[in-house]
Amino acid sequence: MAVAEVARPGDQPDPEVRERVLTLPDRFRAEAADGFAADFALDIEGEVYRVAIARGRCRVRREDPAFPSARIEVGRDTWLDLDTGRVSSIDAFLQDRLRVRGSVEYAVRMQSLFHFTGRRRTAQDLEHRSVRVGRHVLSSYVFGHGPPVVLLHGLAATKLSYLPLLPALARNHRVIVPDLPGHGESTKPRASYTPGYFASVILGLFDELRLDRAAVIGDSMGGRIALEVAAESPDRVQALVLLDPAAAGVPFPLYVRLLRMLPTGVGAVPIPLRKRIVAFGIRSLFSDPDRLPRGAYLAGADEFIRIYRHGRARMALLSAIRGLMTDDEDRFWERMAGIEIPTLVLWGNEDRLVPVRLGRRLAETMPGAQLVVLPGVGHVPQFEVPEDARRRVQAFLDAI
Repeated sequence: MAVAEVARPGDQPDPEVRERVLTLPDRFRAEAADGFAADFALDIEGEVYRVAIARGRCRVRREDPAFPSARIEVGRDTWLDLDTGRVSSIDAFLQDRLRVRGSVEYAVRMQSLFHFTGRRRTAQDLEHRSVRVGRHVLSSYVFGHGPPVVLLHGLAATKLSYLPLLPALARNHRVIVPDLPGHGESTKPRASYTPGYFASVILGLFDELRLDRAAVIGDSMGGRIALEVAAESPDRVQALVLLDPAAAGVPFPLYVRLLRMLPTGVGAVPIPLRKRIVAFGIRSLFSDPDRLPRGAYLAGADEFIRIYRHGRARMALLSAIRGLMTDDEDRFWERMAGIEIPTLVLWGNEDRLVPVRLGRRLAETMPGAQLVVLPGVGHVPQFEVPEDARRRVQAFLDAI
């Protein structure tokens, strides 16, 4: 059911903007909401609307909600471009045309909840899908058309880690980007979140989406899981793209090694998360943090704090850290020698988290691997050098 409420008297709003916003309930896609609920503050050049999504309904009124799930700030022209589908929410965010406080995940997803003005939705438009795999429900982006590509994010991250790659990949591929079990918007039951466990769930995702074979892209811990998927079921992996993967032998700092000694249940204890400290931690992944605007780090910190304020998320994170640290290093490298799948390994030579020497060892060990070392790049090449990363990934997949 859709409900629109007439704007209250006050400052004269832009008539075209007001008309478009107030028709959102009539264009609401209840099937795309799929149980989703959120309270948005949509700020269009100081003109603020409350867009409330709950129980398969959409309500809009001109007011500024006190505690929105996400505050979205856009200019008039950007809003009209988003509303007509001339620009995607992903591109608008990456171009700093759409600024977010609160949940970036919700802000990116918002566009998918409505029909566009003036055109039909196509396979290139982002869609959200909740995929049940055993006792997990994986929050996933599924869009694009062509050979399937599954993208796996890193530890304590979400599917948002791949935003710079997604629009380009979706032009020629069916793109599937889940939040890993225990992460992001996916469910977080108690489990032993080892690389093998993650891989079993991802292969279950293949089954649910009827993927006989797919290319798999993984960054950091996602790269480690991608390698596990390939080792377990090489016939289902067409190609691998690894971005600074967390191969066995990562030199974990002392404070992380100490976490291994804590029982997982400790994660249920509430802990204060300071936005400035979280933002600093995200910046430390970059060789040159100035490559992204300050607002992007604050938005990333908001997203991290929103997720890890919950005990189940913290327990899953501790379990995943323990799973990486208990890897059998000798067995890992022995299995890597048996993976003959075509593999592109991209590695920032200034990665302070996972040293590039592990990339060289991977390239020497895996028969089908080629290593590209990116100068002046840290742990997240898809954000630090997005054009270069996109070009290399697309060229590799096209060749395969």
